[in-house]
Amino acid sequence: MPALDLDARAFFAVYGGAGGTWGPAMEVITLLGSGWSALALVPMVWHSRTRRFAAALAIAIAAQAALVWSLKLAVGRVRPWMALGLPEPIGSPHDPSFPSGHAAGSFCVAVFLTMAIPIAGTGTGSRWLRRLVPMLACLCAALVAISRVYLGAHFPSDVTVGALLGGLVGGGAAAFYVRPRADTRLAADDRRSPR
Repeated sequence: MPALDLDARAFFAVYGGAGGTWGPAMEVITLLGSGWSALALVPMVWHSRTRRFAAALAIAIAAQAALVWSLKLAVGRVRPWMALGLPEPIGSPHDPSFPSGHAAGSFCVAVFLTMAIPIAGTGTGSRWLRRLVPMLACLCAALVAISRVYLGAHFPSDVTVGALLGGLVGGGAAAFYVRPRADTRLAADDRRSPR
């Protein structure tokens, strides 16, 4: 079981627990990655300019959540705080550990924003803002993943697989979202170009 040993060693290299130096900050960061953050999409549904964007992102979030729960039920891995006899992390999660839902959701959103905002924001806002938002989303997603290991809620492999799964779903949803916009822009460019 060398892979399990490597995962446990990586876990203890990051773990600090809620009482650790970075514990309070990690608890705040882990809350940012919870499902409640998706409520920020609700106001976007009411505006016609952002409705399609919000709907595509909401579908991506729901799809990755369904995949995460399916894998959790299939694998059934015990949380590290339970398996290793550590103090309970915030929320005392008792559901299976693999993969991390926080990491999957955070990376789903981050990858979606990274791919969709440059297209969706074309012609609006500043270029630096269209670059800053995806960078901040990726940084936040990485911190959420680290916080889950730091607090003892997940092994490193849980957050790695969660991040990959979420990133793939977010990227797929963004590709479907941006394609009609890119096709429309190409058609407009064709009409403007001299024959």
